[in-house]
Amino acid sequence: MSNTAPHADAAARTVRTGGFFLSGDVNDADSQPWQLGPAWVQWEAPASGTSGLPFVFVHGGGGQSTDWLGVSALAPGWAVQAVEAGFPAYLMDRPGHGRSPYDPARLGARTSFPDYAGVAAVFVPPAASGDSATPNPAWAWGRKPGSKELDALVASSGGMLLDTALGQELDARRLVDLLKIIGRSVLLTHSAGAAAGWLAASRVPELVQAVISVEPLGPPFRDLGARGSLEFGATAVPLEGDRLDSIPVLVVSGAASGRGDADKETTDFLRTQGAVATHLSLGNEGIAGNGHGLVFEANNHDVFQEVLDWIEGLQKDHHGNPQRVPEPQYINHEG
Repeated sequence: MSNTAPHADAAARTVRTGGFFLSGDVNDADSQPWQLGPAWVQWEAPASGTSGLPFVFVHGGGGQSTDWLGVSALAPGWAVQAVEAGFPAYLMDRPGHGRSPYDPARLGARTSFPDYAGVAAVFVPPAASGDSATPNPAWAWGRKPGSKELDALVASSGGMLLDTALGQELDARRLVDLLKIIGRSVLLTHSAGAAAGWLAASRVPELVQAVISVEPLGPPFRDLGARGSLEFGATAVPLEGDRLDSIPVLVVSGAASGRGDADKETTDFLRTQGAVATHLSLGNEGIAGNGHGLVFEANNHDVFQEVLDWIEGLQKDHHGNPQRVPEPQYINHEG
């Protein structure tokens, strides 16, 4: 009988790896201390060491940090690719998500865990009736229960905090805590995790080299229904000093997600807040078929290469260190 265990045919990897908890905010310190919003961080780094800045990955709404590891061995996630490209990778489970404990008494209610239909509506919508084409062919796997990739995505999905402002505030606090530990970094965020990036960049701009945001929660000032609203444009709580201090920002949109217009609005709004913001529409770069889950779709390597090229393109000072780009731009002269 052949060995079909996942490790049997897996390629060998040699990396340095670890994990740790970021403590939550201590309350009632003089009586019965407890923590609000701790967060778990997993990390990997090249075994031989690296001079590259750390990449910090922040997952989206009902997801967890495993989103950045991929759903298929045929398409390793961006965190894996970052380490292969020579960068340390830090993956944070946002407070109340993944391995970061969810305490309903202190974090409040959250949306129900999505079923297959709920996950599919966001990431892998079926083809329209009578239409053999799929809306996002970059999801190259099955779209019904029994597909191991879809099964994995549904299994890892959870609810979102109804108190969006509280969730974003805690996300930002823990991300700032992480940056103070590891130093200047590149932030990569997805969907509802985007606010953590904007807020952290406004609070510790000296620790943020750039922000790459994949299909961020938006458009600006969006009404989120029972989850509140983006009252302050891209966030539900205000930016520190209402500014992004010339931080280079790349907003990435899939060609088949239907979110390009909203992302362009977000890009324009971020510019008004001081960011040096660029909108990368993948369709304009010849990368077709990506939906909202483009970070774990079959061609995610092609998309991540665009991100790496953009980071490499940031101007360098006379010591060869990356500098912030001086002027905003639209890739492929879009917009």
